[in-house]
Amino acid sequence: MDKSARQQALLEIICQERLSTQAELCAALAARYGITCDQGTISRDIKELGIVRLTDASGSYYGRLAGSLPSSNEAFLLSRLVRRVADAGNLVVVHTDAANAHPVAEALDRLAFPEVVGTVAGDNTVLVVVKTAGKARRVMERIMTIAGLDSGPHNGNKRERKKGGKSAK
Repeated sequence: MDKSARQQALLEIICQERLSTQAELCAALAARYGITCDQGTISRDIKELGIVRLTDASGSYYGRLAGSLPSSNEAFLLSRLVRRVADAGNLVVVHTDAANAHPVAEALDRLAFPEVVGTVAGDNTVLVVVKTAGKARRVMERIMTIAGLDSGPHNGNKRERKKGGKSAK
């Protein structure tokens, strides 16, 4: 398993579960994805992905702060350049500002999602071809998670990102 796939799996786990120790994260990676790694690897991934320990009334757990920028190149590019994401059948459409689609497509290719067949970049749009329609939503949600986008008012799956303090509509 390569680093980007492991880190992607780690991001999915912390979005879906509240785990409070690195040992629990290792166990979840092994149980859900068959990924085995040591605690040192998890510790480095946590640092690179900008994962922090969050605390609430029920205790502490690993998560990401809203608006935090991950340090890995692919996640950093997505968090800076992706504006909206939508799914349509077995396709995922990723919107960027003008001239930013190519670096986003390259970042998505490097992330190597197993469900993705390929990407096609225009000037401000990346078309992501997914193996099946059922997996397209999952890919869309992963991209949104990495990009730091939330579900929004537009069909429940995309949100405009503010650019320079103004809405990028």
